[in-house]
Amino acid sequence: MEQLRILMNRLKNSPNKIRIAVVMGIAGIIMIMLSEVLPEKGKAVTDEEKADTGSDEADVFRKDIEAELKMLLEQIDGVGSCEVMVSVEGTTEYVYAENISRYTDEADDRKSDKLDEDIVIIENGSDKQALVRRVIRPQISGVVVVCEGGGDIRVNERVLKAVSTALNISSGRVCVETRKR
Repeated sequence: MEQLRILMNRLKNSPNKIRIAVVMGIAGIIMIMLSEVLPEKGKAVTDEEKADTGSDEADVFRKDIEAELKMLLEQIDGVGSCEVMVSVEGTTEYVYAENISRYTDEADDRKSDKLDEDIVIIENGSDKQALVRRVIRPQISGVVVVCEGGGDIRVNERVLKAVSTALNISSGRVCVETRKR
């Protein structure tokens, strides 16, 4: 601390104090410009990355469904080995909990109803997060199953019924084909 005072006194009494101040100002401006250009290690997520998150979650959801269906279908008699492709519409959507306040404002001869909606924020240590009330998964729009037993009408029917029941979709959205030999 004492050294800083000595340095400041030298700068005050220096004949070049204006030059030093200009150089320090330019150095500060350069440092600010560099901080904008150089990437940060703990950089916040950009809007583009946030938009990709929804499609990434939909991709993970789709792949999980495909893996589960594949395991399920290979257990059915006559199916043999199979590949499953699931098509989804949309992305994962989050519905957040809200505090809703309604009140009536009466002034003079006027009466108005007001509504305040605030998203519920929970604290977990130093982190703050919105409270998720419900997660809406993407809609499954179709399924294609390619299996060894797909040529047999009985196996085909069992696969159609299993997929449509497991995913709660109509059998018209399910296609079963024979695996090429």
